[in-house]
Amino acid sequence: MTSVKEMPLLIQNNGVIFFRSTHPEAKIVQPFLSEFAQLKKTPSSLHMYELSPFSFWYAREQGISLNEIKEFLETFSGIRLPDRFSIQLEEWEGKNGKFQLINHKEFGPCLTSSQEGLMKELFQKDRKNYSIYKNGDREYTPISLAERGLIKQQLMDKGYSVIDCLGYETGKSLSISLQRNVSLRPYQKEAVSSFIQQKGVNEGNGFIILPCGSGKTVVGLGVLEQIKEETLILVPNDTSLQQWYEELLEKTTLNKSQVGRYTREKKEVKEVTITTYQMLTYQGNSDSKFPHFSLFHKRSWGLVIYDEVHLLPAPLFRLTSKLQGKRRLGLTATFVREDGKEGDIYSLIGPKRYEVGISLLEQNNWIARPICKEIKTPFNEKQWAHFLSLSKRERFRYASENKGKINVVDKLLHDHKGDSIIIIGQYLDQLNIIANTFSLPLLTGKTSKKERQEMYTQFKEGKQKVLVLSKIANMAVDLPDANVAIQVSGTYGSRQEEAQRIGRLLRPKKNNESVYFYTIVTPMTKEEEVASHRQLFMVEQGYSYSWEEWSTCSLII
Repeated sequence: MTSVKEMPLLIQNNGVIFFRSTHPEAKIVQPFLSEFAQLKKTPSSLHMYELSPFSFWYAREQGISLNEIKEFLETFSGIRLPDRFSIQLEEWEGKNGKFQLINHKEFGPCLTSSQEGLMKELFQKDRKNYSIYKNGDREYTPISLAERGLIKQQLMDKGYSVIDCLGYETGKSLSISLQRNVSLRPYQKEAVSSFIQQKGVNEGNGFIILPCGSGKTVVGLGVLEQIKEETLILVPNDTSLQQWYEELLEKTTLNKSQVGRYTREKKEVKEVTITTYQMLTYQGNSDSKFPHFSLFHKRSWGLVIYDEVHLLPAPLFRLTSKLQGKRRLGLTATFVREDGKEGDIYSLIGPKRYEVGISLLEQNNWIARPICKEIKTPFNEKQWAHFLSLSKRERFRYASENKGKINVVDKLLHDHKGDSIIIIGQYLDQLNIIANTFSLPLLTGKTSKKERQEMYTQFKEGKQKVLVLSKIANMAVDLPDANVAIQVSGTYGSRQEEAQRIGRLLRPKKNNESVYFYTIVTPMTKEEEVASHRQLFMVEQGYSYSWEEWSTCSLII
């Protein structure tokens, strides 16, 4: 008989489930496990999953019962569920299905509950001038469709799921196919199917998690091909907008007359339209708080795609809550939000539909595995004296801009001569010094889109081997040939940023060659501590960082 130690699952009291990915029964266990638990960390062959109310409620909506979840966990862990874990599942079950959004033949769109008094208890502070009607054994309160997302958000904050049965609008039809030479990888096909094949409640919405470099845009195009309705695509910046535009024209049968770019320079609204989060949250000086938000209503969109959905700005959360009648697809490489607002994405975009880990993609050579190194560059005595005279707030920036880092950059450029290198940093003064010292182009948010695009093209063609980038490198910069990144400074502890920056390197390389990610930090300062926090997320995903301390003698070229 198989012992507990040899079982594929290990379960903790707090809802954490460890999954042995190399276990003989792994291929049987993993698909069902991912239906109700979220993959959090893959530091080794022992993967960590976590149950949350969101993942549990989503499983229940898909018809998976509480007993099925319990029996599965007990069967494949070989033990009775810990009491604390079992109680938590029962509590979530007790709050599951208490609320539904439906179209009532008499009251119209309504929030309904079978538990008498619950709506009044939860909404008496949040909603004013609302009425509750009783019909049979249920209570109903009419709502406006504009409240649909906000109500789901409020109830989720209070610990209750909402089953949304209001459906979605059908957009204007669109003739689109992928080009014959475009072939989706197996996991990309699974991701598209996971979104398209949902039936019943919460149909037509949700988000997909795929690592950087794994082809999230292609998944979006695959969904678009299946839906075949006019689509609005929201992206984090102009560079990403241009990339989507080029991918649509290159990989689908759409032509330029069908794809619009809605920017400050040109406000094209076509069958497929791409715009940025910044455009939609721009307030301007007019009486209209958000003058460009009307874009959502200018055509009969059948699908709204949110690229890098984890970056969705707070104002757009509120505005997006009014768009619950549209199919909504979120794409992201990491569900980490530094503000802890992951629940808002669940309530306003939808549940997780698909996720694949980095290790699986690496095994099939679909993404590259970077060699991550932290290089510690200490202050000299004069620098230490000045550092200690500064306030705590000033010390972090002074350590980040440590002038000794220039010597490290010099050595790394020499060691990787001929490679395609990006140098990334947070502070423009520091980046200007690097760019001037080594006669390199510097691209920042102030660089014109035309100049930025020309430089990216030169880099891709191998005419420019090194680029210096500001924090624009954090968001959707497509530089597939980069095989070395040098991070000279970063945001204060952003795990999201570390994932995005490493993601710049993960496109598979010719002959499976190695890629390198260097972080240069000043030891014994807050910068070193913050760098460790940034790295934590990537370590949890299975990456490892080695470190070296470089003295002056180490830098002799």
